[in-house]
Amino acid sequence: MPNRSTSLLTTKQLPEITGLSVSFFEKGRIYGYGPRYIRIQSGAKAGKVLYRREDVENWLIAQACTPEAGRHGC
Repeated sequence: MPNRSTSLLTTKQLPEITGLSVSFFEKGRIYGYGPRYIRIQSGAKAGKVLYRREDVENWLIAQACTPEAGRHGC
């Protein structure tokens, strides 16, 4: 069984996997795009944001376009 702690990623780790900026994911949380995430809140504080590696990988797969779709918008 894989170690669950290694399957959780911080926002700062996502650019290594996706090639997209930290800002892309921060804005994505505000505007509703990007992969699913987990927010662990502590009282009134904003909390820590984590991403499951599987959710990030599935989100990337869902972004795939076929050459045919690319001509007509993806």
